[in-house]
Amino acid sequence: MAAAVRVRSSGMNEPEPEKRPVPKPTRLEEARRVIEEYAANLREIIKKLREKMN
Repeated sequence: MAAAVRVRSSGMNEPEPEKRPVPKPTRLEEARRVIEEYAANLREIIKKLREKMN
């Protein structure tokens, strides 16, 4: 199997970067995402309640 090669404007050949799997998010990133999603849901609920009150 031949390696893919990219040619830069400088004329030098550089190997194509290997496709790596997307790294698993850290626990902190995952917790932050869950909290942001929860807060967004609460904002939507509050918005709908305010619309009913008016």
